[in-house]
Amino acid sequence: MATKKTKAAPVAAPEAVAPSAEAPTTTTVEPVQLTIADLQLLARIVDLASRRGAFQAGELSQVGDAYNKLAGFLSYVESVQKKEEAEKAEAPAA
Repeated sequence: MATKKTKAAPVAAPEAVAPSAEAPTTTTVEPVQLTIADLQLLARIVDLASRRGAFQAGELSQVGDAYNKLAGFLSYVESVQKKEEAEKAEAPAA
């Protein structure tokens, strides 16, 4: 028995998109401002999520490490702000 080979119908190539003749536009991106209040909110979110069981057991050490770093940073910032306020309060009296 002989097999008959058939030719496949040619497939049309998709149209190539010509590169734009326009020069690429550059836009300046403003950096996002992250405030101490934003960081305090993030700490509260992590605390709330951990109390509600949002993290799996294997993730808890990473979440805890990140939370401890954030809490330590916020504590440092708070102590610096209190020190600056105390110095400002003493300056007019001197």
